[in-house]
Amino acid sequence: MLRRALLGLPSLLLLAGPALAAAPPAPSGGGGNQQASFVRLPVFTANIIRSNRTRGVMSVESGVDVPDPKLRTRISLLTPRLRSDLSRRLALYTANLAPGAPPDLDLLVPLLQKQVDTTAGQAGARLLVLNVLIN
Repeated sequence: MLRRALLGLPSLLLLAGPALAAAPPAPSGGGGNQQASFVRLPVFTANIIRSNRTRGVMSVESGVDVPDPKLRTRISLLTPRLRSDLSRRLALYTANLAPGAPPDLDLLVPLLQKQVDTTAGQAGARLLVLNVLIN
């Protein structure tokens, strides 16, 4: 049984060779360059503290859109520091969050954007918030 399978293998590889070697066609839309300018950040979190104990955790999943290649390289190198700074800014926000209230993204996103600009040392990197979760 194994011999039959091994005998058919070379002919299968000869037939599949050209199909595997052919490169997929390049996408013909505007989306190829957009992914190159996006730098995904690790999820950053902050505890929600009420009455001197933790009541929950707010997690924010985000990325930065940086069209400038020099700034994109800088943001990539600053990712650990950026995550730390954004976590501290989120902790300040959660300290003032009312109990049971949903997060106000109209207030939170500009605070985080200001922190990205401060950490990067210049404007030009746009923060994109993908997901905000409170557990």
